[in-house]
Amino acid sequence: MTGRDDDLPRNVLIISAEMGEGHNAAAAALTEAIRERWPHCEVEQLDTMEVRGRRFARLARWSYSFQLNVWPWSYEVSYSALSRSQRVADASRAAAEAFFGPRLERAMRGRAPDVIISTYPFGSGALAWLRKKRGLDALTVTYIPAFHVHPLWAYNGIDLHFAVYDSAAEHALLPGLEHTLRVGAPPVRKGFGNFSRDEARRLFGLPPEDFVVLVTGGAWGLGAVAAGVEALVHLDGPPVHVLAVCGKNSQLEAQVRALADSSPGRLTVFGYINQMPEAMAAADVVVTNGAGVTVLEALRTPRPVVAFAPLAGHGIASTREMVRRHLAVEADDVAGLAAQVKRLRTDVQWLRTMEKAGEEWVRGRDLLLSIGEIEAAWAGRRGTRPGRVA
Repeated sequence: MTGRDDDLPRNVLIISAEMGEGHNAAAAALTEAIRERWPHCEVEQLDTMEVRGRRFARLARWSYSFQLNVWPWSYEVSYSALSRSQRVADASRAAAEAFFGPRLERAMRGRAPDVIISTYPFGSGALAWLRKKRGLDALTVTYIPAFHVHPLWAYNGIDLHFAVYDSAAEHALLPGLEHTLRVGAPPVRKGFGNFSRDEARRLFGLPPEDFVVLVTGGAWGLGAVAAGVEALVHLDGPPVHVLAVCGKNSQLEAQVRALADSSPGRLTVFGYINQMPEAMAAADVVVTNGAGVTVLEALRTPRPVVAFAPLAGHGIASTREMVRRHLAVEADDVAGLAAQVKRLRTDVQWLRTMEKAGEEWVRGRDLLLSIGEIEAAWAGRRGTRPGRVA
């Protein structure tokens, strides 16, 4: 905390969405940092999809999961069009603003936040609509928990856009974004990077000499998790111990647990896990689908990332940005995954080089400092009324 308590924001609204766990995980990390820096601040959270109704939210979650699992090509095509065409980007932004803005206005009645932070693209669109159409005068912030900023993340009318990489303005297709863009800390909770490998392995009962690979598809268990786990537990050469995190995907968990019977001592299976900081610390390598907060958590730990069969759209685009910065390696298929893990298992220098790249990337990136930038921007707007719609 830098100033007197009465000089700090007292009410913050965070707009997120349960579309996977990444957006809510970023919201939780921001809430944690806000409460540390602004101890008397009240933080409330709304789900962007829920403001359109619970039935709509359930349908949206099912449709998104179905598309990524069954028709990934369709998501890739639409994501590519959005990311490459100014006309598509502008039309998509306008549609998001009009579709979500009026419903968010209704949900915000009676609330007067000093600061509103969005961790979800359509939430940002709703805030832009409220600024343009209703004169919203709260400080508006978008905090992007991904390694690729597609155009639906960026809007005129948002005061600050926080991205985790420095070339985000090239991708957003929003002229003038560089004036509101800030490079922020990865929005991950405390704990990542706070455990040693030895203490984490003691917690899970893992031998200190094992080469341990954490495989996860996020909270929804998306991607080729089962195929990747099967390939790794049967990898030839020195054994690999796999920590498989299946999230809330009970079907995937049952499938992976069946593999454990044929791989004694080489596979530990979890469903949804609350000890992800410790699990990542116990691992030598993290294998994931290349999307969202999981990769940011791995880099904060830091552990090398293998982006295995990256998810269509944002997974592929984010992987490309991480590989460019030597923060991850890519494996398109099972054979590629086996090759990348074999290399990391046998080439200690390469393993350490990737860990070092993660250490360098997170150095100086403190989420409290990003909250401090929001605080400074809010202080500059103190002459306006907090949060109300004109």
